[in-house]
Amino acid sequence: MKKGLISIGILAGFLLSILMVSGVFAKDVVEYSPAYGKVTFTHKKHAETLKIDCLKCHHTWKKGETTGKLCKDCHKAKAEGKAISAKDAYHKDCKGCHEEAKKANKPAGPAGCTQCHVKAKK
Repeated sequence: MKKGLISIGILAGFLLSILMVSGVFAKDVVEYSPAYGKVTFTHKKHAETLKIDCLKCHHTWKKGETTGKLCKDCHKAKAEGKAISAKDAYHKDCKGCHEEAKKANKPAGPAGCTQCHVKAKK
């Protein structure tokens, strides 16, 4: 009886770890709310469908990590020390990646201000 329960526990732990690594529990839609207008993107599409390496955006993580520091942990409203401002970091990573894809004649995301930022309706 005990061996069966231990086996089930090990199997459940293994399956849970596979699901966590695969991003099943990751938030699919990520939102940022800067003053210029809310920006949303689908994390799952970028990570799974487009197969963008996690380290492309999460540059402080080590290879194989699936959690760690988020952008806002280092990038604040204004540049601090070696960390560029949040606005500059997002524009460099997001807009920069979209522009690179467009230059390479690959499917590209939006790169214009109003294509990403959506102001709240009054």
